[in-house]
Amino acid sequence: MCEKMKWERLLVEKRFGISEPANKENENGRSQFEKDIDKITFSSAFRRLGRKTQVHLLSKNDHIHTRLSHSLEVASVGRSLGVMVGQWLKDNKEKKKIELPEKSSPSKVGEIVEAACLAHDIGNPPFGHAAEDAIRKYFQEANLKSQLEKEEERWDLERFDGNAMAFRIVTYKEYPEENGGMRLTYPTLGALLKYPWTSHFAKNKDKDDYKFSCFKTEYNSLCEVAKELNLIEKTRDKTESKAEYARHPLSYLVEAADDICYRVLDIEDAMELKLLPQDEFDQEFRKYFKEDDLSKEQQRLLDNESVSWSIKNRLLRGNMIGLMIKEIVEAFEKNYDTIIEGNFESSLLSKTNSNSLCLGIKALYKKENFKEKIYRNQRNVPLELGAYSVMKTLLENSTKTACEIVKGEELSYKTKILLKFIKQDSEDILNEKSLYRVIILFLDHVTGMTDNYATYINKQLLGLGN
Repeated sequence: MCEKMKWERLLVEKRFGISEPANKENENGRSQFEKDIDKITFSSAFRRLGRKTQVHLLSKNDHIHTRLSHSLEVASVGRSLGVMVGQWLKDNKEKKKIELPEKSSPSKVGEIVEAACLAHDIGNPPFGHAAEDAIRKYFQEANLKSQLEKEEERWDLERFDGNAMAFRIVTYKEYPEENGGMRLTYPTLGALLKYPWTSHFAKNKDKDDYKFSCFKTEYNSLCEVAKELNLIEKTRDKTESKAEYARHPLSYLVEAADDICYRVLDIEDAMELKLLPQDEFDQEFRKYFKEDDLSKEQQRLLDNESVSWSIKNRLLRGNMIGLMIKEIVEAFEKNYDTIIEGNFESSLLSKTNSNSLCLGIKALYKKENFKEKIYRNQRNVPLELGAYSVMKTLLENSTKTACEIVKGEELSYKTKILLKFIKQDSEDILNEKSLYRVIILFLDHVTGMTDNYATYINKQLLGLGN
């Protein structure tokens, strides 16, 4: 009989970093998962997402998404997905097919997914994915093999993943004086772990797409979360005493919410910047709607040539997201047994029906030159070069400083200034003997910078600022 994860453990209302169980509800009726939402929303790391690039670097158009607006929209879609799946789970509990905790509810499932969605990009560096690539390339070319103790330390840097930094932020970096960082609930942390393994396992994946959600520094935290939620252990490397775990079922909903938003809204941003035709939604996606998916009033607006495309696009975008949410929920239900057994190795978006809007939009992204029009257009390419140059300057200075500190020799004047700059971590850095750990502490600061602040510090390091 196949091992299955238990919802009683997957939805446990207990906080990471606190030994005693959390009170189920406080005096005003807020759930523990609503508190998670508040903790993330009011954190400084979340606030900085407002000045970090989503796709289009340093855009002066206020309609274009930032990491913050993207995260808020993903959270909205995620909450809907969670509530709908929660209702399905509840209905099946009443049929005695699924075991749910007595006090669970669809709204609580929605709150868990919403909280994890809010935090899903919290570890991403400035300048979007261009900076993630820049960090990887820098450490691949830096040749620190002789100076780093273990292969996994090199892989953490050479295959840097914002997902791993997100887990580090919420479990350690944000409120470091508190054991457990933000002290989120275990279910929220589980839903956030899109890849519940370290780079040790990521490097063994088939594709050259190395994804992982945990640095070596947070491995014990990963194990604690997995143990508390009773996540299924997938693989164990006995020589390294390392394990990778099956994903929390709700993490698939977090992933799906992100997939829906970035695919739909990246197109909308591209239309706003005139990188794609204004009627791209109408040309590509209106055919997926059935007769009763759109009201007569909506049909009238879409057919009216005097109505602007900005209005039509908002109408189509809303209906597209609604339809995709339904398709994702159906895919979760259809693949539920595989998911709860920890054997689901795909995304929900790719497992929707063959004629679904989800697969239609995925197919569009595979069309020749389509992604290039959005992501590798003539506006973004020179800005990516600039972003790479900024990140290289920051990383070069951070790495040189880290090497100097670990040597234990007299510190240079520049290093002393840099330590003043990151004064809240300077004592930890000076007491640390591991080059890897010192670099990670510097990466905390570099990846936490906004686009504007990273550009400003780069100018100071080059002596070009005012």
